[in-house]
Amino acid sequence: MAKIKVKKLQVGMTLTADVSDPNGRFLLGEGCELNEKHLKALNAWGVISVEVKDDEIPENENAVEISPEIYQTIEGQVNARFIYNNMEIPFIKELSIESVRFFVEQLGE
Repeated sequence: MAKIKVKKLQVGMTLTADVSDPNGRFLLGEGCELNEKHLKALNAWGVISVEVKDDEIPENENAVEISPEIYQTIEGQVNARFIYNNMEIPFIKELSIESVRFFVEQLGE
């Protein structure tokens, strides 16, 4: 499974996890094949990303080309925000990694 932003979803993709709105309200279930109405509903309810089958995502969909210097700057800024956290805790470490990915992806939009 792979996480993809709602605005990049395509009709026919299949969810690999349940989807809830930001308030936790159930919207769509795992295994649902997305249609046009689903895409509109996900946008309307404020869902940012969902999990779909890996083989349904175009190969370069998540690739963002940035220079190593910019990546290091982003990583440094994120690390500064996590300076008082224990990076040995798996959740904190993963949150830090996902934060870097998030800011890198923002540059690609």
